Amino acid sequence: MMRVLKHIVVCVMLASGVCGAAERDATKAKPPKGKKPNVTALMKPADDLIAEAEDAYAEEDLKKAIDLYRQALGELLEVEMENEAWVATSEFAPVSNRKLGCEKRIDDIMLEEAQKFTRTMTLTDTRDLEKKRAERRKAAENAPEIAPLKLGVKGSNTGRTEEVEVEPLEPFEIEEELDLAKDKILDEDFAEAERALVKVLRAASENREARFLMALARVRQGRSSDALVMLDDLLADDVADESVLLLAAGAYMATGAYGKALNALDQMTKINPRRPDTCINMAWLLLEMRPDGIAEAEQYYRLAVKMGAARIRELEQRLGIKQE
Repeated sequence: MMRVLKHIVVCVMLASGVCGAAERDATKAKPPKGKKPNVTALMKPADDLIAEAEDAYAEEDLKKAIDLYRQALGELLEVEMENEAWVATSEFAPVSNRKLGCEKRIDDIMLEEAQKFTRTMTLTDTRDLEKKRAERRKAAENAPEIAPLKLGVKGSNTGRTEEVEVEPLEPFEIEEELDLAKDKILDEDFAEAERALVKVLRAASENREARFLMALARVRQGRSSDALVMLDDLLADDVADESVLLLAAGAYMATGAYGKALNALDQMTKINPRRPDTCINMAWLLLEMRPDGIAEAEQYYRLAVKMGAARIRELEQRLGIKQE
């Protein structure tokens, strides 16, 4: 799964050749000097922030949760920088694991926020379903073809990104622009998010994270058809990408492509059968496909809760489950 935050360590090499190799081998052979650090104590500030982040998540304050996870990442990076000689040792493995855990939680929360938005949009589309689907099909037939991979290429003006003005390329860090785009998506400043992403895609049109974030931004704006052009392309590159599959399933639902949404969730089940949010999404999808046949949807929902998913009152009301 794509990681929301990636930290680049720039290694400056002062010498090369045999001498440099010998120095590296000597460094590997020698154990770190000095008193062994207390990793548990060093991680405590980050662990406290992670606990606060989980509390914020439980209270559905997703922006606060992400901010706290990012603060925790900063603390963990500082621990590594201050104990550089010990970073590669087994004692510091928990620090690396905490970092990976924070990054995954940020990624999951951002995706959950997008899916929540997509479900809300879908729930408004249950009346005159066939008529709405026909309107969407007609609109899709008349819509201009979008080629997201060509975003920002000189001479191109594809999709709907013409509204985003991009200045001539100047030196920039791709990771910084991606982080900026993520922040802007969370703040719902989609114009600025797309501006940063177009900038990245102009420099690296195949950047997978930028393409995914562009799709995410478009789903959040209600532009699911636009998003699916990118998501389908991402799935063509990697059909087993869980983040893309889940976002694509929500976007398919929003556009009335229920068969494709079902296929995406079936694929998710094969890849990771113990992932509760797949079952939650399957329950929503089955309700949209067959509003009167709730038995199967309820089975998926109860399975998700059994696997650890938080209970969703709105979904329970749709399923007729009484609050205990």
